[in-house]
Amino acid sequence: MTSLNSKMVLDTRFLTRLSYLPDELAKAAKQAVIKTNRWLRAASMADLGYELKIDAKAMTTRFRIYKNGGTSKLWVGVRNLGVHRIGTPVQNAKGVQVGGRFYEGAFISPMNSDQLLVFRRKSKARKSIALVTIEIGEEADAIIDSYLPDLNRKFEEFFHREYKFILSGSK
Repeated sequence: MTSLNSKMVLDTRFLTRLSYLPDELAKAAKQAVIKTNRWLRAASMADLGYELKIDAKAMTTRFRIYKNGGTSKLWVGVRNLGVHRIGTPVQNAKGVQVGGRFYEGAFISPMNSDQLLVFRRKSKARKSIALVTIEIGEEADAIIDSYLPDLNRKFEEFFHREYKFILSGSK
């Protein structure tokens, strides 16, 4: 299993067959990298949301694309996700219901926030409360690893599409 901080390398050896058109190749490759990154983001966000039974909207801040020149990077935040992001919390006598999940002994409080946060006491001490969270790191790592074999195929697919678009003169 690879770490999320490792570099994913695309196999671009097929580009040597088209080396007689360097400017068009560079444009097509740059767009293909960006589109491959967007595809990886969308697919992994959707799978992670499905796996954890969370709306993909809650994951948008955890998957960011950064573009700089000819590179495009996908940053994945794998810290625990606060349960207040998966739905509207509802307090009852025994705890808090958020989405389809129930957290016994939890309570709702804004605590210097504009959102209703869900907390749980760790002990009877005054300052012993903790935000209720869901762990997403292992699932995100497994899902992104499952897409790595398809990454080169998708890059090549996007490259050929972009190359045809550029050669057709449509700008």
